[in-house]
Amino acid sequence: MIDWVTGKLPCLHAPLKSGSVMKVSPEGEVEWSTLLRVAITGSFESSINVKSLGSDGQGHAEFLHVDGNPTKFVQGHNVFGTDDISEITYMAAHRIVSFLIESGAASVFLSNSMDYPAISNGDFEIDRIDINYMFELPSRSDVNAWLRAAEYNSHTRHGRAVNSKGTVYWGKNSRRWSLKAYCKAAEIEGGKKHRLPEGDRFTKLKDWVQNKLRLELTLRQLELRKLGIVKAKDLRPERVKEIYNEYIGRLEMGEKVILNDEESLAIPRSARCTYLMWKQGMVPFDMLPKPTFYRHRKQLLEHGVDISNPPPVAASSNVVPMLKVLEAKPVEIPQWAYDQRLIAVA
Repeated sequence: MIDWVTGKLPCLHAPLKSGSVMKVSPEGEVEWSTLLRVAITGSFESSINVKSLGSDGQGHAEFLHVDGNPTKFVQGHNVFGTDDISEITYMAAHRIVSFLIESGAASVFLSNSMDYPAISNGDFEIDRIDINYMFELPSRSDVNAWLRAAEYNSHTRHGRAVNSKGTVYWGKNSRRWSLKAYCKAAEIEGGKKHRLPEGDRFTKLKDWVQNKLRLELTLRQLELRKLGIVKAKDLRPERVKEIYNEYIGRLEMGEKVILNDEESLAIPRSARCTYLMWKQGMVPFDMLPKPTFYRHRKQLLEHGVDISNPPPVAASSNVVPMLKVLEAKPVEIPQWAYDQRLIAVA
């Protein structure tokens, strides 16, 4: 899905009333100035930034520069959405214009000047785009286990992964492209910026994302131009998926990561490591102080596990190749999302 767009929409209009930043020389001459951005708030308190660009020589700006998440701006959430950049930008443009006129930030000249046909056809320049999809794991704990393993056992040509507040990045500060992975459930629970809108129809989303791993690709202007992408029409939905898969394929990962099964999650935290050690074929009695061994044995017996028995054959059901998660097909949008109007349709 399209998760962020920075671009220039064709729109002949009176420059927005946004203020400006300028540099003034010691002699008092203005060396340069640039208009500030206007934050547009959508129906669900999600915002997108816009500012005027260009000039027709008669006092009118030629483009409306947009920078933000059009999917969240239109839908109120970005759990899932469309791969069609032209369609989602077209819907966002209508809402942006309505807000600007109602707020008085732009004259009525704007209302009949946005080139909606051009936007609908993708005839507008893009300088950044974020693409993401989600992958399903058995549980939220498995998502966190995958992220921990990715931090230490993966890399791209940018180098090793970097973990920042639970999000794993590859090429975080690159001016061309970057990848990041995170637990979507943790994101929407993490604060006001990403929380879901109020309302019964959004409640089901909270449960649905609990076991979802999200991987996001950011392509900036230098990389887009390298790929021959100048305008949105150069990035049709089928190419969105093709490019995403190509860059995800650049991730090089260690072979295996142990995922937590439901059985281990029910065991007290103090004895969980001992249980996992035993389950993988080790002998806890030889590795733990005797008091600790017998204390953990007593706790585990309550869950039907006797670590004094011979260790089982190393389990393989909860050991999976890290890359297998990404090679699986991304999660499809559930039908109930359409039924409850959680997907924007032009």
